[in-house]
Parts: sequence; structure tokens; C-alpha cells
Amino acid sequence: MLKKIVIGFLLLVFANCSYADINQTIQINTHFDKINGKPTWLLIIRDMQSGQVLPYVFDIRNNDNFWVAFSSERSYKITVSNLKFNDCIAINNFCHLQDGVISGKSMFITLSGKLTRNRNSVTCHIMKYAGEPFTVVHSDE
Repeated sequence: MLKKIVIGFLLLVFANCSYADINQTIQINTHFDKINGKPTWLLIIRDMQSGQVLPYVFDIRNNDNFWVAFSSERSYKITVSNLKFNDCIAINNFCHLQDGVISGKSMFITLSGKLTRNRNSVTCHIMKYAGEPFTVVHSDE
């Protein structure tokens, strides 16, 4: 079921293209015990070969979430990972993702704990693995 949802999302994202290559993915799962306020997570990815900048904004309203961010290139860099709370307090470099260029690796990130202004109340488990490129094809039918 999840695979169908992700593929459906990919088709929507690339609906204006005849095809699109996705080289790396960042999959994010959250399992929070508690969320203070209405935080928003800004994640900006820069594809190193093309220079394309891909912004993602995740509004965290539920304890359990699943999100996917994409890179169309083999190498990418997370240039921004900021968690902002509704009272303008922010945690910069959330989960310490701004860690240089990542080449040939996708990520699976699991967030758990209490999402508060205290950076240490959340556990960020990051697993990097060899990413397999795949092509999304748009059908005109």
C-alpha cells in the first residue's frame, strides 16, 4: 500500500515531464509521543551536479507521519534543516543533517520522542544506504 502511495505521489510530482529519474530518496518516519505547538520543518536539498535546489516544508501536526524527499542527482547536500515553532523559536540543523555532500546514498530517518524546543527531547535515527535510481514515466493515456 505504501509503495502505491509513493509511486502515486511521484507521478503527481512529475506529471509535466515525460520521464524523471530519481537517484536518491530521503524517507522520513515520525513516531512522536508529544508535539508542542505547530512546528514546521524546512528541508532544502541541493543537487550537486545540476545545482537544482529542492525545498520541502513539512507541517508537523500528527505524531505519526511519513514523508519522502527526492534528489534527481547521485550527489546532494542538505543545505537547510530547520525546525521552526509557531513562536518563532527555531532549531537550526535539526537532526544534524547539514553534514556535507552525500554521494550515492539514500537516507531513512526515524524521529521519536517529544517534539519540543529542546533539541535533546527528540531522537533522530539516520540510516544511510546505497540508493537505487529508478525512473518515473508519465503516460499520456
